[in-house]
Amino acid sequence: MALLLVSQEVSARNWDKDFTDFEAKMSPSNSSVTLKPKTPNSPEGLLLEFQPDGGSYPGVHLSPLDGDTWDFSEYTCIDFTITSLSEKPIYVTARVDNPGDWKAKKWNSGAVRLEKGSTKKIRIFFGYYGRKASYPLDTSKISQILIFTGKASEGQALRIDSIIAGKTPVPFKDNVAPPDGYLLKASSNDVPKEYVARGGASFSGGAQGEPLHIRLEDPKQAVEIMPAGNAQWDLRQGYELELAIRNVGQTPAQPTARAVGGSGKTDLGSMPAPIAPGESGKLVVSFIQKEVRNAAVKKPFFESNKVKYVVIGAEDSAGSQEIEIDSIRLVAPPIQLPEWVGKRPPVEGDWVMTLNEEFDGDVVDASVWDVYASNFWDKVSRFSKDNVRIEDGKAVLVYEKRSGPHNDDPNHKRHNDYTTGFLHSYGKWAQKYGYFEARMKLPKAPGLWPAFWLMPDRGVEAGEQWRRQDIGVNTGGMEFDIMEFLSGWGAYRFTTAFHYDGYGKDHKAKGGGSYTGHDEEGYVTTGLLWLPGLAIIYNNGEEIVRWESDRISTVESIIIFTFVAGGWDNEPMDDKQLPEEFVIDYVRVWQRADLASEVDGFKP
Repeated sequence: MALLLVSQEVSARNWDKDFTDFEAKMSPSNSSVTLKPKTPNSPEGLLLEFQPDGGSYPGVHLSPLDGDTWDFSEYTCIDFTITSLSEKPIYVTARVDNPGDWKAKKWNSGAVRLEKGSTKKIRIFFGYYGRKASYPLDTSKISQILIFTGKASEGQALRIDSIIAGKTPVPFKDNVAPPDGYLLKASSNDVPKEYVARGGASFSGGAQGEPLHIRLEDPKQAVEIMPAGNAQWDLRQGYELELAIRNVGQTPAQPTARAVGGSGKTDLGSMPAPIAPGESGKLVVSFIQKEVRNAAVKKPFFESNKVKYVVIGAEDSAGSQEIEIDSIRLVAPPIQLPEWVGKRPPVEGDWVMTLNEEFDGDVVDASVWDVYASNFWDKVSRFSKDNVRIEDGKAVLVYEKRSGPHNDDPNHKRHNDYTTGFLHSYGKWAQKYGYFEARMKLPKAPGLWPAFWLMPDRGVEAGEQWRRQDIGVNTGGMEFDIMEFLSGWGAYRFTTAFHYDGYGKDHKAKGGGSYTGHDEEGYVTTGLLWLPGLAIIYNNGEEIVRWESDRISTVESIIIFTFVAGGWDNEPMDDKQLPEEFVIDYVRVWQRADLASEVDGFKP
């Protein structure tokens, strides 16, 4: 039958009317998927209905009707318009393949989250993923097109409204990572940039080794600095911008600066005092927000890998001023921890240390930790005891390309090409309330997803594992994501989250992203203060996230360290950068005397 695939030209004149049909065969991924093509009285499109628990990645496969491949070499992208008919939110992925083993990743893909009744578009630019260069697809040899979801649930269905091959020019370039961190430098090898004056501001220089000269007459004026050619700044390799500024005017200068990226912006950086005429100063823009975030309030978030521009302005009270910027540099100075970190909880009270894991032995302490479990988090990794090393007073989880059976069990049905380490205290140690802290060194290779988190464990009396760890409605349980890191973000950003009311249609989550510095040895130290009705996340000794609610967990919980691949906003893995390590220096837990109970501690 004729596929819902049309080609669109880029010009507005024929955007909606020029098309060419492509013939295709359509087949469900397995027997759990039913395909219902358009009938005279049905809506436009192809309907997919899914039976629950019908296997992984259910969907539809499209292949050429004649021959082995399509030739899309005259096109730049494919658009998929999809409508959800499901009761619950669903994730839909579209994939365009070249011939060969799918494990070789000879494909480009895109995904979208759909609420009930919503219609969204997935646009796949050939050779790109998430604005970045990806697998260089041979568009003259497209062997199949796939559209699929995750494991299906009751009532799951979607409609493919159209599949369109387009000639839209690629609208983005690779983001610019400034060499040696310099966005602006008075040298001949300075990064090509563009400047935009706002509100009547004026500027000159800023290229070919000249400093950037800015004149501002009132606080509403500003100058934006961005890479040339419709690109963005990639500032993942640091967490501060340092601006070297000289006052070349006749009055004191009070410049300000901030970075704008993703859906948000940094705090406004300003001088500690005005710069006198003829004098110089250093202005710092930190990605680490000063305000403690209320986890219950969702706010726009600054993303350092997608920085649109850096903007230079002036304090509201400043008058006319004239400055020269000699350099703007991305830096990551080591941070100094407060004295209490690692020694006690951050608040006063009658505290007792209940777990002091220093990893001082030669092997994993089996009274606290297990290295085996089901892997619910990715499809490509297996767990092995050999990838948990105890050395030099640290636990080192190793992620590498090495195939074998999951959990080192030769009879396990799951075999994977990547192997990683895992630690959790399920069935061995748990605690309700207290302060939980870990010192960790994060990996740098892309595509990895380490985390430090807690989950309920109600004990053997509760029955099967899912009952012991249930976080559903009216269970009192909660998932605490204390530090969750996607290595594609760079080493100075992580996220915190509180998940509750199950993982289905009632699922809720609070939290969001944070930026961090590292100590002099390259570690971050993150902790959770968990009290009745209160959860506070501390990072490097500073409170960063707070949530007060009667929904805070009331169930004893275990400690988990995962180190898998993927995540929701990551980059593809690079095998050349493996093996990689997630290092845990210590895990320390305290309990307040008045909150201690019989559910705390080691399990028989």
